[in-house]
Amino acid sequence: MTRVLNLLAVAALAVAVAGCGGSTKTGSVSNESGATLVSSGALAYAAADSDLSSDQWQQVDDLVQKFPIHDKLISQLKKAVADENLDYEDDIAPALGPEVDLVAVGASSNDIAWAALTKPDSMDKAKALIKKLDASEGGDRDPSATRVVGDWFVASDNEASIDRVLKGSGTALSDDDQFKAAQAKVSGDALVKAYVNGRQASEAFKSLFGGAAQTTASGGSSPFGLDKLDWLSASLVAKDNGVVLEANVKGATSTGAGSAPYASKLISGVPADALAFATFRGSGDGNPIDQLRSNPALAPAIAQAERMLGMRLEPILALLGHETAVYVRRGPGLPEFSFVLETPDTSRALATLDRLAQRVARLTGAKLGDESNGVRSLNLGQVTLRWTGFDGRVLLTTGPTGIDDYRASGDKLADDGGFKDALDGAGVPDKTNGFVYVDLRQSLELIQNYVGLSGEKVPAELRENLKPLQSFVAYATSSDGTGTASAFLELK
Repeated sequence: MTRVLNLLAVAALAVAVAGCGGSTKTGSVSNESGATLVSSGALAYAAADSDLSSDQWQQVDDLVQKFPIHDKLISQLKKAVADENLDYEDDIAPALGPEVDLVAVGASSNDIAWAALTKPDSMDKAKALIKKLDASEGGDRDPSATRVVGDWFVASDNEASIDRVLKGSGTALSDDDQFKAAQAKVSGDALVKAYVNGRQASEAFKSLFGGAAQTTASGGSSPFGLDKLDWLSASLVAKDNGVVLEANVKGATSTGAGSAPYASKLISGVPADALAFATFRGSGDGNPIDQLRSNPALAPAIAQAERMLGMRLEPILALLGHETAVYVRRGPGLPEFSFVLETPDTSRALATLDRLAQRVARLTGAKLGDESNGVRSLNLGQVTLRWTGFDGRVLLTTGPTGIDDYRASGDKLADDGGFKDALDGAGVPDKTNGFVYVDLRQSLELIQNYVGLSGEKVPAELRENLKPLQSFVAYATSSDGTGTASAFLELK
């Protein structure tokens, strides 16, 4: 496995060097995937684009060029390849095909076979590259095993691993219905695509945790509810304005009462100058604490938490049973943090918060107070937390004007051009299972200002290389039993 990872690491370095300003390979790109050779029972499969003439690598080059550190980075990458006594043009380029695949087979965590596959321009160069990598590790280990299968080159730690990874006379992974369904969910044009067999992952985790794995809150017998997972797929895609990482999950754990997509109601009052915003929603029903209490590993921790809080956890979790929104703004000193809770019973939610505040005041010596218009406060010294309820919502904020600003009719985040452009660039649909937005440009400026106030200086080189970072957006959604999570880093 170490040699396989070394091969992929060196290949990644070389491709990055050549793809970002160096020479590129020429010739047609095969659409055939290594999945045609791999056993359909594979635990995991990943395919990386190693064709430097592809649109994806051209996008990567364009993105990296946005950073002043580009030339320095390329120089360091070239040195890293040279330190391995390798030359890209002579040793690596002809040893790689348009795609480099990594495969894992085996349901037991201590009995997993690994292999790397590629369709090289030169079989001799591929074999020579493996020998050089082996030599760089010294002579204490057996040489890597390699095999030629048609036009494909396969490398692993030993022959037995290659036998297990390849399909032989069995069914290929490319013909597996689960694999095909997973691949249909990922972008056709991507730097990296990955697949995990949910059932195989469940068996591997059972082996890792032993036969005494505790029952989970979801009622499954596998850690983290993996016994409910059918498959997982992921992709990394370079776009003209940023990078997208997307994951898709199929299985019972990807659906549920609380997972229905929704349009945020609580964003309506968030001021336009918010630096960050997040929304998520609970199921609104059920009592997950009862299930957690039945777990012998978790019950003592829950009891201890309830003793510290002086109340049961159920009414606290009920505060998060519907939509919850969190946002951050600049403040007169420290940043303002605000929390908005959707609630069908404002009086009950406020009673729970009052009880929690009384407990905190008793434990810390903080001062409780009443302000105008039904606003309650808890003075914690440098920070004062204020909260109130209205229109089926409860708002908690550390900002002295946070409540008034949320309820005012001024400019709102939902109508802000930069916010809408960021969500559009990330492909966020009208309804999600929740999303996160961060204005990186303004947030980084604020952080640098705080650093300056502390007497420290942000290096000029770092400041310049932070400028291309524009925004970060992540969201989740679900449809037809499949859950999707996507994260987008916008660069300008």
